[in-house]
Amino acid sequence: MNPGFGAAELIIIVILALVVVGPKDLPLMMRKAGRFIGQMRSMARDFQNSFDELGREAEMAELKKEIEALKNANPVSQVTDELRAAEADLKRSALDKPHPRAAKPAQPPLGNEDMLPLKSGTDTKPPAPSSKATQD
Repeated sequence: MNPGFGAAELIIIVILALVVVGPKDLPLMMRKAGRFIGQMRSMARDFQNSFDELGREAEMAELKKEIEALKNANPVSQVTDELRAAEADLKRSALDKPHPRAAKPAQPPLGNEDMLPLKSGTDTKPPAPSSKATQD
């Protein structure tokens, strides 16, 4: 049944309608009440459908804006622009630094003073001539 109306309440309403309207006009009144309720339901359905349609239109407008934003954004062009900027930056930094071949050569050591002697057991110097060998 309808919420708020039980069987007892409906019986009381029907008895009151019979007493107030009379048994002769009761079917005509019920027919009019049914049409009125049908019209009210139709109006409520139309009202709800119009709100649903407005909601769909708002969603469609929002989707259209997002699609336009995606079309205008074009991620491929953004990536190529970033790559071109990075390439230009690399070229600039390469031109600012001198080339390694053009660098000034290091000066060779002037003498052997900086060299450390060998620490092995053998000496690389030739033996000094002995005094005995010169006497012979």
